[in-house]
Amino acid sequence: MTEREQLLNRVRMYDFALVDVSLYLDGHPHNASALAYYQKNRKLLNEAKAAYEARFGPLSRKNSTDETEWTWINDPWPWEGADN
Repeated sequence: MTEREQLLNRVRMYDFALVDVSLYLDGHPHNASALAYYQKNRKLLNEAKAAYEARFGPLSRKNSTDETEWTWINDPWPWEGADN
């Protein structure tokens, strides 16, 4: 597995964890351990996204920060596979 694939898998893993715990919190909004789990995984997701984007570029249009070129359209896009 390439570095790109590893970093993208980390982003996907933490994103999935956040979706899952968010659904739980919808029904159990006062569960302190679930809320702590959410906060921990939100931090890890932000770190994983930052690591991916620093090495391979933005994961979404809103994260495209290049002021001289619209780099969002550069291939491969994250969902097209890591090494296309």
